[in-house]
Amino acid sequence: MREVLSIPAGKTIKNIKGYGIHAFPYPRTTTYDQSQYIAFRAEKGGKMDMLYSIMNEIVLNPSDENLECKLHHLDDASKDRILRYINARKTTKFGFEKKNHTYKFFVLKEEQSLPHEPRPQGRNTAGHTYYTYEEITCGKDEVIVQSKL
Repeated sequence: MREVLSIPAGKTIKNIKGYGIHAFPYPRTTTYDQSQYIAFRAEKGGKMDMLYSIMNEIVLNPSDENLECKLHHLDDASKDRILRYINARKTTKFGFEKKNHTYKFFVLKEEQSLPHEPRPQGRNTAGHTYYTYEEITCGKDEVIVQSKL
């Protein structure tokens, strides 16, 4: 198992932080390996400020009419967070880039703050990367990627 999955968040960073939800088109051509933690890179500079764990995963089509029925097995707080996240994304210019498509939703739990806001050494790449827990929490401003994809 990889320790820390790092994902570029782009314009969805506000929604990820606000609702504790991350969503991406599913299935993907490149998959995320199972990781103990997940961090999101800010659009400018790739700074990361929090490590999350994934509490739940669910695949949904955000355009479905009966979303609440498909969330019946989740706790009320997780259901509410997913529904508010979907509504927020639908009402912004970013929206859901693939209409009538399924997305995988991660329900996140904040685990550890990264007050030093580490960023990738060199250029912030467009794809996801992996870091060791030690590397990302050691206090350095620039961290070395363990591996890409």
